Amino acid sequence: MKRISVILLALLALLLTFGCSENDDPTDVDVLGYSLDQFIDKTVVIDSLDAAMPDTTEFRQLYNYEIVSGDEDAWSPRLSVNAGYDLDWNAFKSGYLVPTDDNSTWFADPTLPHAFDVKNTGLFRLYRKIEVNSGRGTKNIELRGLPIYDINNWDGNQEQAVKLSDLLQGIASYDSVRIVCYDGYGVDKYYQAAAINDGYYLLNSERTIFPTATLPNNQKKMKKVAYIDVIGGGAQNYDFQNAPNTAADVVFTRPTSLTGYTSTVLPIDE
Repeated sequence: MKRISVILLALLALLLTFGCSENDDPTDVDVLGYSLDQFIDKTVVIDSLDAAMPDTTEFRQLYNYEIVSGDEDAWSPRLSVNAGYDLDWNAFKSGYLVPTDDNSTWFADPTLPHAFDVKNTGLFRLYRKIEVNSGRGTKNIELRGLPIYDINNWDGNQEQAVKLSDLLQGIASYDSVRIVCYDGYGVDKYYQAAAINDGYYLLNSERTIFPTATLPNNQKKMKKVAYIDVIGGGAQNYDFQNAPNTAADVVFTRPTSLTGYTSTVLPIDE
């Protein structure tokens, strides 16, 4: 009788082992993510900035990105004490939308606050920005978060603009500045502080203007500026404001159907 009991126990153990095999684990399911860059239509961004440009032009790097929940409170990482800012293109496009996790955004970058893992993603707001490289750090500055001025543009008409000097707030002093356009034009041209203090960036026509500064013609009208390099300057010790969400340059809504989008199997932490 004892021998039979031992055999029965052995059989039971085998059944339990095969019954709980890895292949039958209901949690062993691939998690699919959709890279966020797919939801930012390149041609829509081109048309918003300059519809005359070819469809192959890449302007998406000229914007910061706010991820907004589709919940009633329209929560975004701007509201978190652990974040409070929007993502540049490189950070944004590294993320994924995960439908099986309540349409949350996921980011693998451990330096990003978890606030950017937004539940029930509803939309993406884009804000035109200019990157300022001070030599001791980089700031992505949203233009409509700066004071806005009405000045005469190149056609003699009133247009909204920001001061170039406002982009350099917090830098005590510097030797010179390079203003570089989206296509790299301007990387070999230098400006002194007097010209920067005189200059503006026109928000609609997307070009610089210097009302009184004496400059070569090829330095007066820098178009679709991507970044500013500060030569011989210190760290930029200034906290810039986000642009108001009502001033977003482009808004994309999360699609209700992901048919036609490409998914990726995401690694899951054990």
